[in-house]
Amino acid sequence: MRTAEIREKFLSFFEGKGHLRLPSFSLIPEDDPSLLFTSAGMVPLKPYFLGAKPIFGGREWRRVTTCQECLRVGDIENVGRTSRHNTYFEMLGNFSFGDYFKKEAILWAWEFLTEHLKLDPGRLWVTVFEDDDEAYGIWRDLVGVPEERIGRFGEDENYWPGGAITHGPNGPSGPCSEIFYDRGPAYGTPDETGPNTGSGDRFVEIWNLVFTQYDRQGPIPGPGILKPLPQKNIDTGMGLYRVAAILQDVEDFYRTDTFFPIIQEVARMSGRPYEGKGSVSHRVIADHVRAVVAALADGATFSNTGRGYVIRRLLRRALRHGYLLGLSDPFLHRLAPLVAELLGDFYPEMRENLPAVEKQIRLEEERFLETLEGGLKRLDALLSGLKPGEVLPGKEAFRLYDTYGFPLDLTVEIAAERGFGVDTEGFQKAMEEQQSRSRAAMAFEREIFKKGAQVLEELYAERGATEFLGYNTLEAEAEVLALLAGDQSLEEAGPGTEVQVVLDKTPFYAEGGGQIGDFGVLEWPGGLARVETTKKTEQGIFLHKARVEEGVLRVGERVRAVVDPKRRDTERNHTATHLLHAALRAVLGPHVRQAGSLVAPDRLRFDFTHPEPLKPEELERVELLVNRWIMADFPVTWRYMPLEEARKEGAMALFGEKYGEVVRVVRVEGSPLKGLESKELCGGCHVRRTGEIGAFLIRSEEAVSAGVRRIEAVTGEEAIRFARGSLNRLKALAERLEVGEAALEERLEKLLAELKEKEREVERLQARLVQAALGGGGGPSLEEKGGLKWTVAELPGLDAKALRQAADDLVARGADVALVLSGGQAVLKLSPKAQGMGLEAGALFRALAEKAGGRGGGKGALAQGGGLDPRKAREALPGLLP
Repeated sequence: MRTAEIREKFLSFFEGKGHLRLPSFSLIPEDDPSLLFTSAGMVPLKPYFLGAKPIFGGREWRRVTTCQECLRVGDIENVGRTSRHNTYFEMLGNFSFGDYFKKEAILWAWEFLTEHLKLDPGRLWVTVFEDDDEAYGIWRDLVGVPEERIGRFGEDENYWPGGAITHGPNGPSGPCSEIFYDRGPAYGTPDETGPNTGSGDRFVEIWNLVFTQYDRQGPIPGPGILKPLPQKNIDTGMGLYRVAAILQDVEDFYRTDTFFPIIQEVARMSGRPYEGKGSVSHRVIADHVRAVVAALADGATFSNTGRGYVIRRLLRRALRHGYLLGLSDPFLHRLAPLVAELLGDFYPEMRENLPAVEKQIRLEEERFLETLEGGLKRLDALLSGLKPGEVLPGKEAFRLYDTYGFPLDLTVEIAAERGFGVDTEGFQKAMEEQQSRSRAAMAFEREIFKKGAQVLEELYAERGATEFLGYNTLEAEAEVLALLAGDQSLEEAGPGTEVQVVLDKTPFYAEGGGQIGDFGVLEWPGGLARVETTKKTEQGIFLHKARVEEGVLRVGERVRAVVDPKRRDTERNHTATHLLHAALRAVLGPHVRQAGSLVAPDRLRFDFTHPEPLKPEELERVELLVNRWIMADFPVTWRYMPLEEARKEGAMALFGEKYGEVVRVVRVEGSPLKGLESKELCGGCHVRRTGEIGAFLIRSEEAVSAGVRRIEAVTGEEAIRFARGSLNRLKALAERLEVGEAALEERLEKLLAELKEKEREVERLQARLVQAALGGGGGPSLEEKGGLKWTVAELPGLDAKALRQAADDLVARGADVALVLSGGQAVLKLSPKAQGMGLEAGALFRALAEKAGGRGGGKGALAQGGGLDPRKAREALPGLLP
């Protein structure tokens, strides 16, 4: 039975039991910033386990079924080495939010496995929590599983979260019941007598039924108190690939129909046949490329932090294993279409976003492979110098990371394969020393939220969140509820005092969603305070950071809160940001996702996922689309609706943003292009009609990180000023070059051509200088040590290119080690003979620099740098030769 058929049977079965079938949620948890990836089927449904009403499509559904794509990297070192671990997988699940409980969950699981998948009941074993007599009785008395095939285990094996009773965390928890399939003695070891015994793969866990019935409370760690939940839930997870391996009668999931074609392609590319469990590299590549493609298709991008670092780590591990198979060129991007073919029917985003995914993978591969070979050689040299029992110093591990892009885990893994450890604490210390600059960018918020927390908590309990009026007005009358200064709650604040002002209602927008916090003034009879910015707590209390300039501001005072009129410019830029987002998706493709933004009065900045620089014609099309929207003067509207309804209507949600059950959807009522619309979940401030934006001009487009680009743009009067400034500069340049503006480009091309000819003339003169200095009997003499001929030459007036040519000429004249110096520069060149005797130019140059001052390095036959003392270098060089 093919994997797709198993998936469909499961979902159809539970639909028949009154469950709503939901599509897989994104691998990027849109509503849970605490997680890097969706790691289980229940993750996107957490709010409903905690009591939120499960509203889908405008209707309450207390039974749900999904096939959820998941990604976990906790056991990454075991991937490929065992038959139980992989990073990207699909989890089949059926869920109950306060509806059915243990009896139905158990009976339906048994029915599906035995009647629909036709698994032999005699080969199914179950386990329950040691104190769960109810589940034990259902399995024994209602299902008929013999007692000898029902195991009782403690909280580490049969409680969720594992060990929660003793170790926490607090919150919803409960016993679980796991179902195992006995694959027979051929898959196991003699010490396997049932589930959770021995070290073989005979008993395979295929389904976990979690009975979420308690609220764990108490100290952590320590014995917790289990209080019954008012709503009992069911959370199940069945591993699709494990079941597929059983039904397809193959040794493990690597031989199933969604894995094995990738392994076969890796074998074809490398010329190395797949030999089962021993072919770890084939298995790692097949696993990791699926994970990378899935994550990128869902909007992740490569980076040095967070989820971007995780997928970069997966790609680099896969590349390294490809290198072990002899694949030294980029190859993973060539596997991406196969992944999309195998999984794209159920996860259409893999096919839709395939071109962008291939580009991102290709670029990342090229970057890493440039340094991989050099890094591997460097690491090999370092490990070869260690004695048994020694560890690689942390500073060296950090240099590998800093110079070659080697993640620490990759260094640890390679070192472990050679029998060495790595000083990870030393690595972290070196990392912290490099990143010690400015780690307190959010000091203002931390101070307020830490020391003023009690005051704000009491205020929230009494009055609730601040009422925001700023969508409709820039000024309002309000009452001062609290004044905060550091950790102090003040009753009044006099002139010169900096204070956080809490009002009962406000027209000031609090920083969020990329839009800066509003600034302006607070006025009262005889007084004025200038608001510098506005922020808010997680509970929605607005904090106006202000400085009292006149009079005394008191708690209870009625004030006139006035937002600076520049907010209207901010609104122009915010709406333009939405139009830019939609235009980029129209021009570049649906893979484009917002990755960050800044909306201020004078400019907008928009970060988005895209693997390569935009072509000039693409930028022009994007800019034109936005301006057509503006010229059409379409209405901009917003309304509140349930989150699920907004998603169903296609409203764009931002990764990492946390939304409530009811969201605000901002929409432009019209489009310059058929099928194109701008509709986003957004709490920010916007214009009423697109015509208010005035104009839109892109100032710059650049890379932020791998796979993420940045556009900066201006609107309204700023756009006019930017255009006029550009025209003025163009005119000034034309006047300086004494040509008309229309002829400026031609004149510039002519000047560049003349400059290149001058540079070539300089090169020819320097080459003649080199030949004159090295020719005849006046050139540097060759000396010999250990069978190698060496020389040091000082040649004044040469640039780096001429220095390298001089070193090449000396080697051609018989030198095995040639050091050439000119001014503060130096070049070291080795002959093939010198390299064959174990010399490496970079290492030799660094050793020379330690004795003669200076700095520099290189690899292979060539090294260069500067600052060497010529006399000391000449004296030291022979002592460094074999």
